[in-house]
Amino acid sequence: MKRIVKNKNSEILKLNLSYSKDSKKNKKIREILEKEQDRYCAYTETKIDATFSVDIEHFNPKLKYTDKDSYKNWFAVSHKWNNKKGIKWDNFQPTLHPTAKDLEQRLIYDEDTASYICKIEDIEANNLMKLIDLNNSELVESRENYINLLKILYKEAKEVSFFDWITKPKKEKEELTKYRRAIETVFDISL
Repeated sequence: MKRIVKNKNSEILKLNLSYSKDSKKNKKIREILEKEQDRYCAYTETKIDATFSVDIEHFNPKLKYTDKDSYKNWFAVSHKWNNKKGIKWDNFQPTLHPTAKDLEQRLIYDEDTASYICKIEDIEANNLMKLIDLNNSELVESRENYINLLKILYKEAKEVSFFDWITKPKKEKEELTKYRRAIETVFDISL
């Protein structure tokens, strides 16, 4: 999982947008969140495309429809992963926030297992992994298969410019840029 950096000049803040019970009114918020997150799901790091069902996730669900709910609590996430989190909030407190400055030092991508790990005593990081099901077996298998595919392609390409190529903003290359934290760890690059 990659740390989500909230933009202090976000269009959401500039337009003073607020979450509504009328889902049609929330479309603009979702679109801005997707753009700010580089069209990645905040939890799974899969690329958001036209076939992807996206929700505005209220990280702390207890804030939803309250005066304390705000931009810092909202993320664009896969509908499936939003539902997985469901009503588990109280069971995993305290939890690490996706914007925590030290998130990437506390949640480590382990390339041997294609999973995220953290220190046993780091209750907040452990709770976050459990809360959002970060090491779900389907997600781990998908990450592992994807990284293995990239390794094969990289070996076949035998070119230093391979990652320059996959990070260029071309539609046909978008499939090769999901799970960016895993890619960054395994190939020791920054996307």
